Amino acid sequence: MLGVNQRESAASVREWASRIGIAYPLWLDPDGKGPTAFRVPAHPSTILLDRQGRVVARIPGERKWSTPEARRLLEWLIARPSK
Repeated sequence: MLGVNQRESAASVREWASRIGIAYPLWLDPDGKGPTAFRVPAHPSTILLDRQGRVVARIPGERKWSTPEARRLLEWLIARPSK
């Protein structure tokens, strides 16, 4: 998992991540070019990659990734054989 933070200072992002307990890496996007580079229509968005780093899904908007359905999807993606 990688979080992308747009148009925020490094200090601001560090403080926010510390305050809410972010434990995954955060990529700073000071110019706001991430959505174009990743071809996402909305912020926040989720991009799911396969084991080879290929995009398998682009999901616009906020999602609850702790639900049983989301967990099944992620487990299915992880279990897929490498090609």
